[in-house]
Amino acid sequence: MEASEQLRRIAPCGLDCGRCLDNPDSPIAAHARALRGELGEFGRRAAFFAGMDPAFAAYADFEKLLERLGRGTCRGCREGQCLLATCRVKDCVREHGVDFCCDCTEFAACDPGLPGPLTARWRANNVRIREMGLAAYAAWLAAQPRY
Repeated sequence: MEASEQLRRIAPCGLDCGRCLDNPDSPIAAHARALRGELGEFGRRAAFFAGMDPAFAAYADFEKLLERLGRGTCRGCREGQCLLATCRVKDCVREHGVDFCCDCTEFAACDPGLPGPLTARWRANNVRIREMGLAAYAAWLAAQPRY
């Protein structure tokens, strides 16, 4: 992946926006659309299958979820709005003139205002970016599950 693509896909917090469940170009969206296509009109038959396996009774909810996953609304926080509406990281890096939080002189003392577990992940991601460099981090990240 080229450096410009890495910057487009990898958010300042270190998450891979290119693989986010809200990105319409993500593998998640592509798989959801493919599965919906393969299932076709299965919803009309779900009640019949629910008689054999009760799991199919929830098919309508599953179908709604597939529809949602297949039509994401954001192509990455550098280009759009983060799925976590309260996230201010992308605006902060822009204000500080850096690509990633770890490039900022205030990083060590910064509180990004994210919910607890996300703050720890934000910090760990940015420490890893600083230690590995962006290209190695992008390769490492690509080998990790997105969620």
